[in-house]
Amino acid sequence: MNLSEFTDYILRKLESWDISNVRLSHPYLLFTRDEIPGIRRKARLLVGDLNGIERHAEKTINELRRVIRELKASVIAKMALEHAFMYILTGNKSLADNTQELVLSVLDIEDWVLEAHKPLKVDLGVANTASALGLIYDWLYEHMDDSLRKEIKNSLLNRALEPFRYISARKLEWWTMATHNWRSAICGGIGTASLSLLNEYDNFKQCLKEAIVGVITVFNRIGEDGSYDEGLGYWGYGIGMGVKFAEALKRTTKGLINLFKHPRLKRTGYFALYLYTPDGKCFNFSDCRYRPPLNWLVAKLASEYRDPYLQWLAWKIRSYNALYVIFYDDTLKPKVPDIPPYKVFKEIGVAVTRSGWEDESSYLGFKTGKTNAPHAHLDVNSFVFYAYGKRLIKDLGSWPYTLPNLGFFDKRERRWCYEANSTLGHNTLLVDGMGQRCGDDNYGKIVKSKFSDEVDLLIGDGASAYDNLLTKYNRWLIFIKPTTLVIIDDVASDEPRRFEIIFHPDGNLREDKESFTVINDDVYLKVIPVKPSSDEPRIMYVRRSITSYESRGGPTVRENLYFSISPLFKFKEYIFVTVMHANKGKEPKVKATIEQLTAERVSLKVCTANSEFHIDAYLRDFNLAFHKHELSNQV
Repeated sequence: MNLSEFTDYILRKLESWDISNVRLSHPYLLFTRDEIPGIRRKARLLVGDLNGIERHAEKTINELRRVIRELKASVIAKMALEHAFMYILTGNKSLADNTQELVLSVLDIEDWVLEAHKPLKVDLGVANTASALGLIYDWLYEHMDDSLRKEIKNSLLNRALEPFRYISARKLEWWTMATHNWRSAICGGIGTASLSLLNEYDNFKQCLKEAIVGVITVFNRIGEDGSYDEGLGYWGYGIGMGVKFAEALKRTTKGLINLFKHPRLKRTGYFALYLYTPDGKCFNFSDCRYRPPLNWLVAKLASEYRDPYLQWLAWKIRSYNALYVIFYDDTLKPKVPDIPPYKVFKEIGVAVTRSGWEDESSYLGFKTGKTNAPHAHLDVNSFVFYAYGKRLIKDLGSWPYTLPNLGFFDKRERRWCYEANSTLGHNTLLVDGMGQRCGDDNYGKIVKSKFSDEVDLLIGDGASAYDNLLTKYNRWLIFIKPTTLVIIDDVASDEPRRFEIIFHPDGNLREDKESFTVINDDVYLKVIPVKPSSDEPRIMYVRRSITSYESRGGPTVRENLYFSISPLFKFKEYIFVTVMHANKGKEPKVKATIEQLTAERVSLKVCTANSEFHIDAYLRDFNLAFHKHELSNQV
């Protein structure tokens, strides 16, 4: 069924659901009382002795009491939910009492809307707070007295559910028309809270309908290939809040309303699988922190669709948190992926490839795509590179957000003053010192991808990202497995311009007249500018900037270190050739020689300690010829 048919199908199911005779005993949203022993078993699998959880809880509550007046409602609600879950695990009534203490603090806070989102009446803060309170209401229902139940119920109705229902139905705030993470996070959070008040809420079905439509709208944003254009961080948040709601909805309706049947949700776990990097984190393009994919979301998708590869990933990124313990299914056997180690997410202009699925594998991530997608950066034709499990060329990822007056999300201008968001924060091209532009007409696309056991080829066209500065910008990434990367940048403009390619090292950086070396722990990456060569006028440059600003969390300082390569003079057309080669334990031996370079062809010989590679890149028809010869320490 197509996307519009799916929405109609789900709404018909909602209409047919007769709630008048539904009677469920708390807890029922994410687990039942009969499932608690299994949850406790899984928690022991992760942390061993549950007594440690109790000691941690006591320490945490004492720390919270000292600072609680300074915290936002959503933060306190999240901590309260953690204490509620610790009560579920241990049965220690003092943990339930601590939870109630925190809940009362949340209820005492006058406004749940986050300061950065005012004057909205419903925002992410309201939704996150309501979701946590709804789950606490469900999990601790039997422990609460009637007075507290009534207070939570009234707060949910008057401060979250009813404002949401009214605003969403009448489209009174901008998020009600959004198709990105805001919509599913708000609708998923409010939807989960509404389900906790089954048979206690007069406008229950109307509220639930608005929540369902909003979550499906964002599920529809998932690409047919499972990709998500906001990046993996907001995939975790936006899709995650929707999935948590989907699980509660499926359980509450006994499977009648099942959002897991959405045709694209079934595929999206592989977005996390392929963006997972050998060091246990992720390819963090767009506003995404450098951390693993959201583990409980991966665990839930693995369990729901009985996928052993996602289960492998879920266990790799395991950690103790309530939702992970709930959703991880220890009856599903994990399997090391034996699927292709490469993937092109063509809809969002992202491609990844790796030498294998082991922890010490090499990994290459390539980013083109739209510059105006939510949370996008000006990063067309940028890449990251790993070898021996270490990140060597990095993406700066996300810097801390600001309040609106400092313009972190002002796409017209000020967002691009923060270097992590701009082209200066990415491994791509500068033109006359300027970067890319944000707009509907500014984008990149992957024009060629070809994979084999020995060598992979990715080509991105990024010219339109630079407005009228360029007539051509084709970046070739030639990944010679496992540890060599050849980069060809074929650039042209209508008039002479200064072209400069920049790279962000992850680790210590050394430079000399001929090359750069990046050192991350015991892994070395040699970076050789082959063109411009040492025989022609060129500039090899290292730049370090320190940016200071007031973020939402207070004074913030961020560093941006990159090295760059450029010809000294301006050209209308130029072809860069850069060779990167990694080694473990000592600096790598590598030599590269251009055998022929024309507007149509680059012929290159690369010699490492053990191999000799011959590369012919046919620039106009995007074809590659590759030959490898084994050597015996001849470099």
